[in-house]
Amino acid sequence: MCTHYRMRRTALTLALAAVFPASSALADDREAQLNPNAAEASLNLQHLNGAHPLYRQYTGFTGSGLSVSGDIDYVRRNEEAEWFRLNARNLGLRTQEAAISYEKQGDWAIGLEFDQTPRYSPYEVRTSVLGAGTSTITQPDLGSEAAANDLSRLSKQTFKSERESVSFTASKYVSQGLKLSLALKSEDKKGLRVFGVRGGTQPSNLNTAYRSFAFAPEPINQTHKQIEASVDYAVNKFQLSAGYYGSFFENDYKSLQVIGGTRTSLLRSPLTVALAPDNSAQQFYVNGAYNFSKDTRGNLKVSYSEGKQNDSFLPSGVGGVSYDPTLVGNSLNAKVATTEVFTSLTSRLTQDLKLLASWRYEDRDDKTPVRPFIRNAGNGYVATNNPESHVANWGKLEFDYRLGAGYAMTFGVDHRDMERSASGYLVAAVTGVRSSQGPARKEVKEWTSRMSLRKTMSDTVNGSLTFSHSERDGSDWTGSPAIYPVYLADRDRDRARALIDWLISERANLQVAAETYSDSYGMSKEEVPTGLGLDRGKGRLVSVDGFYALSDDWRVNAWYSNESGQTRQGAYGNYCTGAATCTASTDWNATLKLKSQQLGLGVNGRVGEIELGAQYLYVRDENEQRIGNIPSNALAGIGVLPDTKYTQNALKLFGVVPVNEATKVRVEYIYDRRRMDDYTWRNWVYSDGTRVDVEPRQTTHIFGVSLQHSF
Repeated sequence: MCTHYRMRRTALTLALAAVFPASSALADDREAQLNPNAAEASLNLQHLNGAHPLYRQYTGFTGSGLSVSGDIDYVRRNEEAEWFRLNARNLGLRTQEAAISYEKQGDWAIGLEFDQTPRYSPYEVRTSVLGAGTSTITQPDLGSEAAANDLSRLSKQTFKSERESVSFTASKYVSQGLKLSLALKSEDKKGLRVFGVRGGTQPSNLNTAYRSFAFAPEPINQTHKQIEASVDYAVNKFQLSAGYYGSFFENDYKSLQVIGGTRTSLLRSPLTVALAPDNSAQQFYVNGAYNFSKDTRGNLKVSYSEGKQNDSFLPSGVGGVSYDPTLVGNSLNAKVATTEVFTSLTSRLTQDLKLLASWRYEDRDDKTPVRPFIRNAGNGYVATNNPESHVANWGKLEFDYRLGAGYAMTFGVDHRDMERSASGYLVAAVTGVRSSQGPARKEVKEWTSRMSLRKTMSDTVNGSLTFSHSERDGSDWTGSPAIYPVYLADRDRDRARALIDWLISERANLQVAAETYSDSYGMSKEEVPTGLGLDRGKGRLVSVDGFYALSDDWRVNAWYSNESGQTRQGAYGNYCTGAATCTASTDWNATLKLKSQQLGLGVNGRVGEIELGAQYLYVRDENEQRIGNIPSNALAGIGVLPDTKYTQNALKLFGVVPVNEATKVRVEYIYDRRRMDDYTWRNWVYSDGTRVDVEPRQTTHIFGVSLQHSF
């Protein structure tokens, strides 16, 4: 079908045609199809009514008004099969990215990329602390409670980080089937992050413990460099690849010093907090694949990697840092060596039966030296760091069989086992008894069996049902942990999933999926004496996705998902019976619920030569926390936690008006409304008076016009 455009002689089309004459882009249809060369540029104008914190989080828009950006797409190929590509997006904005490449098809290639990614804090911060953006934070001196609550002394501060990365890639075929590749990437991250510290004397009254939290924004100036080099060789029967990967992280800020004020007497002053240390990781690997026959293929991967962290310790005796360098040295000298082996085999045993088998082995050896970082000369107590190593295996065996009459069944068994070891130790006070800091559970094993039944009900309807059951247990526990780590605890898990794909007609399609799961950890009084820890969990997901073509020019689509999850756990802790009495203890339980709904609607079509479209998105997330078994004499309000909710409504309308075959104008409007009801941050007050808040309702309007022209 061929579509002919008939341009109306409007003032807009006449003005644009004068700037971009149609003759500059008119070409023979056949030549346009055979010629991959293209050149397109776009000028984008956007007007915002205001950049609210939630909307600006990753968009980079910082305020209201007009913003200008540009896009470029340029492709050229010559008769020697050499390609040149230039691509750029959002030029002029904080989210700009660009890529340029030049290659000779089947011979060599080089490329260069730049990417900029901002991240703004979704919270509003008002503070009077000094030194934000440096390694020394000075708390304000406030003489009274009234001075601490004087909002006029606070000023609003923007917290953001910005990543800028540059990547270089190159490859060369040195002979038939032999390829050398190199990739380099450097990423700089700078900015300021919301952060707080707590130190000094623990308040005896837990109801006022928050007063020892001081606002201390973390400065960010980090560099992450990556390098990857590989040699690839491929022939008909086998493929082989060997390579190296290196990651190197550097942080210019090694520590953060906080100097307390008069309202932060609970803070040890000066207090020094260590920040992320420099570290590196390097890996050597060999991958191979062999085709035993047209129906059988094997894969093998072997790798060895080392992670190191040997940044110098903070000086002892400065800012509350205290250790004996003669015992622990001047750095951690951490080293973790990991050996991995992965192999798999796929084969069509018969016309109807297929096999998949795989095995993965991992040996993680923590070679960090064991040193006494805590020592009390008075009573002889000693505590060391606790390097932990493990050996793990993952195995999978799966059969897929076509039963006939449109039925097919898959049956599989998965196995995982892990054995942990630790080399740290403790020396008890007074008695001097030495004991190992071994893992809470040395061995953990898990078996999973699963079965899937698929049915081709007709030429237009397909469906599947999948069921799985897993059981995890392990060796005896070391000692009697008060709360068993959830990743080591016994667990039974059942999961079921159903999927239907219905091609109603050439104009309509519908997909429906449903999934449910349940977990049981057995944290009952009979199995676990304390009754503490995660007891059980469950969840479900239902989703519907479909489209319908109203005509050759108009199409609508819609999708909806509803997800919920729930966990229950037992706990133990202090509670308050009065404003200044918070020393009693009790068993209590918590039921946590998560609900999430998402709805999307879209329509696209054409009226004459004008393309129109609309998209709508609705998102609602809700978290409920229900605390049970609270004693009757507890202070009113204890255990009553508000729900946290997040809601988003977004509407996008657009239209594209062609001026001629080379030029078109796109008009766009975006309505974005978000509501965030999060009690954990609303009106949070630090001990120095800093306020952190979130605007509960945020609405953003964006009007945009883009002028796109092909040369």
